[in-house]
Amino acid sequence: MPLPASFVGTSLGSVTAQCDARWLMAYASGVPDERSELYDTEGTLAVHPCFAVAPEWELIVRSSDTSPLTGSERRRGVHAAHDLVIHRPVRAGEHVVIEGAVVGVGRAKAGAVQHTLFSAVAATNREPVWSTLMTSLFRGVDLHGDPLSAAYEWPEAPAAPAEASPMASIPSYVRLTDAHTYTECARIWNPIHTDVAVAKAAGLHAPILHGTATMARAVSIATAVAGRAPGDVRRVCARFGAMVDLGAEVRVDILAVDAAGVHLAVRNHEGAPALRDGYVGFAAPA
Repeated sequence: MPLPASFVGTSLGSVTAQCDARWLMAYASGVPDERSELYDTEGTLAVHPCFAVAPEWELIVRSSDTSPLTGSERRRGVHAAHDLVIHRPVRAGEHVVIEGAVVGVGRAKAGAVQHTLFSAVAATNREPVWSTLMTSLFRGVDLHGDPLSAAYEWPEAPAAPAEASPMASIPSYVRLTDAHTYTECARIWNPIHTDVAVAKAAGLHAPILHGTATMARAVSIATAVAGRAPGDVRRVCARFGAMVDLGAEVRVDILAVDAAGVHLAVRNHEGAPALRDGYVGFAAPA
């Protein structure tokens, strides 16, 4: 059945996640990011900027109960774009309440588009922690009605630099086991990333790396290149494209670096763009 425009405004409910040190460190190791501050339980434990995608997953899974799409149509959904705004870094041990709502639907050549807004606040005082605008594409699914957006405020994404040769191109090898490791460490379970039979049934030749795992790896590399700490990150933007195979190399292209942030892209082992319009924004100097 088509994705109805009337789905805009639907609440996906809420979940409460305990961001304990064990989960925070596991996520960093699953990226993988080996910087010592991400494992320093004697001091102030740093948190990988992309950790927010991990506790959001439970709400995404639960949202299938409210979706008007059939199971087969939902399985055709792919993560098309991600925009994360970090209001302040997660603190080890705190409980975070995450709420979700559908804020827009649209139509693309390949299928129907859905925009979902997640808002995370501290359970103790409702202090904003992060917000995420996630774009999903449901391949081969029609949109019933006209494209529609709910009223919400969202900061404009920084403009990408004019096309030019990367100032740096950094290789990163994706091990055959990296999707399994990321799945268990992030607690994000989607069998097309770890189960050969499921991946082939979905039309893939083998399991592929999660889009958020590719994004997190690029963020780790970008912050290291810029000489910035994980806690400095306040914005992560990306559009997802070509698949990333396990047991292959990706290249993180650093396109521009300044005090405000890093523009980047990621290419898979065939040179196809796996991540486009990538941006890592930093907190303004105190």
